[in-house]
Amino acid sequence: MMSNPSQYNDIRYSNNVPECILEQLEIFRNELEKAYFSRVLIRILNNKPDAFEIGIEFQSNFWLSEGVCFYNNSNWLKDKLDVNSSRLEQFYKSLEKLRCNTEQFVDIAECAIYLADTSVIISKVCNNSIVNSLDAILDTLVTNVECLMTENLELPTEIHLPILSEDNISLTNITEKSYFGFWGLYYESEEDAVIYDVRNNSTNRGDLFMIDHI
Repeated sequence: MMSNPSQYNDIRYSNNVPECILEQLEIFRNELEKAYFSRVLIRILNNKPDAFEIGIEFQSNFWLSEGVCFYNNSNWLKDKLDVNSSRLEQFYKSLEKLRCNTEQFVDIAECAIYLADTSVIISKVCNNSIVNSLDAILDTLVTNVECLMTENLELPTEIHLPILSEDNISLTNITEKSYFGFWGLYYESEEDAVIYDVRNNSTNRGDLFMIDHI
């Protein structure tokens, strides 16, 4: 069945994607928009008979500082009420519903969060890696946000993760733990990317390898 492109303006896809999948992606997209007060775009990046990969893009008017405040307040309320649930509970629920309602397995190849002052781009490193790690990634970002600032209190305009140093490029080295190794930071005042060492809370210059989804 041919789809009407005007129905799915916020989904990027090729002509061979079935209408039933587009319908489920649109439901998923709408649920994320309502839950996270953002415009959400979805791209179908890889469509195979048994699985397809999507990229999710959140576009928000929040500043990073506002996002950190909201996230920390959510943590405080969660702990105060002894609620054993994730801040991303709606995200996980909506994704699980999407997976249940499609015959193909749905994986996330990229998750991009565009805020008013910075963007965070998370790439897939192995099957289900973004889904498994997103909560911990956001926790790490919120905890270490002050370490990402320069001496002049400049925030990076882009944060890419994970990255590998050029002398350590090997598929065997890329696991979910890679998200908590090195990040690539771009600042307006810097011509080249800066490497953030997550484990040691330090930044340095050097050659790096951006991971496109595998």
